Amino acid sequence: MTSTSELSPALPSERVLLGILGLFMMIAPASTDMYLPGLPTMRHELGASAAATQLTLSYFFLGFAFGQLVWGPLADRFGRRKPMAAGIALYIFGSIGCAFADSIDHMMMWRFVQALGGCAMPVIAQAIVRDVYGPRNSARAFSIMLLVMSVAPIVAPLVGGQMLRFTTWRVIFGILAVFGVGALMALWRLPETGNVNGRQAGGPRAIAMSYWHLLRDAHFVGYMVAGGAVFGASFTYITGTPLVYMEYFHVSPQFFGVLFGINIVGMAAMTMFNSRRVGQMGSYRLMRIGIIGCAIVTSMLCLTVWMGFALLPVMVVMLFLFMSLRGIITANSVAGALANHPTRAGAAAALVGSVQYGFGFAAGGLLGLLNDGSPRPLVTVMCGFAILALVSLMTMLRKPQSPQ
Repeated sequence: MTSTSELSPALPSERVLLGILGLFMMIAPASTDMYLPGLPTMRHELGASAAATQLTLSYFFLGFAFGQLVWGPLADRFGRRKPMAAGIALYIFGSIGCAFADSIDHMMMWRFVQALGGCAMPVIAQAIVRDVYGPRNSARAFSIMLLVMSVAPIVAPLVGGQMLRFTTWRVIFGILAVFGVGALMALWRLPETGNVNGRQAGGPRAIAMSYWHLLRDAHFVGYMVAGGAVFGASFTYITGTPLVYMEYFHVSPQFFGVLFGINIVGMAAMTMFNSRRVGQMGSYRLMRIGIIGCAIVTSMLCLTVWMGFALLPVMVVMLFLFMSLRGIITANSVAGALANHPTRAGAAAALVGSVQYGFGFAAGGLLGLLNDGSPRPLVTVMCGFAILALVSLMTMLRKPQSPQ
C-alpha cells in the first residue's frame, strides 16, 4: 500500500494516520455498545417500556443517517478539518445532555443530537482515506481502520458492564463526552487533505446534483445498498441482543459484555484476513462471499428459532458466524462505492453512511413493532436484511467494478 510519505510530507506516518482515522470510526460503536449493558437499568429508572428504550438506539441511528447527508457535502465544500471539528463539538454537547436526561423522551432527543454531531467523524474519515490512498488502495486502508475501530465494540460493552457495578449509566455518557474531547485533540494532528481546486460548489442545488450524480451510478448503488443492508442486520443484532440476552435468557450484564465482545473478535479476525487478501482476491469477490454467507447463516438461525429451538448456545454460535462474515463486507462495500468518485468523496461517504444508519433506524423500529419478548423478531429482521443484501448484490452489481 502506498505510504503516506509518498503522498504528502505534511501527513503523519501511516500507522499514526490510520490510528487517528480508526479513532474517528470508533464513535458509533463506542456510543452504542458502551451503554448497552445499562439498557435494562435505564428502562426502569426512566419508567420506560422495552420498545421505547430500544428507540434510544433508533434515534441515534436516525441522527447518524440524517447528519451524514449534511457533513459530507460540507466536507467537499469547506475541506475536511473544519466540518469535523464542528461535528465533534456538537457530539460532546449531546453526550452531556444524555448524561442529564430525566425522561426517555429527553434521552431520545439528546441521542439524536449526539449522533448528529458524531457522524461527522466517520463520514469525513472515509473521505480522507479516499483523498490519501485513491481507489486502488482504499479497501486495504479501510480494513486496517476497521481493525482499529474493532477495539471499541470489544471493549465498550465490557467497560459498560463493569462500570455498572460501581456507578450508573449516566457516567457512561460522561465518558463519551471525554472521548469526544480526545477526538478533537487528535484532529489537530491531521493536515487538510481535501483538494482545494477540486472542491464542490456550495448551495442546496449543488448538493442535490452531487447526490443525483451518485445515484445514477449502478455500481455505487449496488455497493451502497448491499453493504447497508448487512449493516442493518448487524445493528438489528446490536439493538435486539441486550434485551433478548438479559431478559429472555437471563444473562448478567457482565456476561452479556463477554458474549458481545466474542462476536467482535470474530469480526476483527475476518477484517484482518480481508486486509491481507483483498489485493489477491479482489474486493468484489470477498464481499460476495461474505454476503452469501450472511444470508445462509441468518436463514438457518431464523429457521431454528421459529422451529422452537431458541437456545442460547445456538444463538451465540450463529451470531458469531454472522458478525465474523461482516468483517469481509464493510470495508469492501465502502471502498467499492467511493472508488470512482474522487471529487465527491465526502458526498459519496455521506450517502453510504446515511443508508447504513437509515437501515439501522429501520431495524430499531421493526424490533419495537414486532417485539413479543422472544428472539423471533431479532432473527427475522436480521434474516430479512441479509436476504435484501444478497438480492441487491445480484441484481445491481452484476459484474465487479474496475476503479479508474
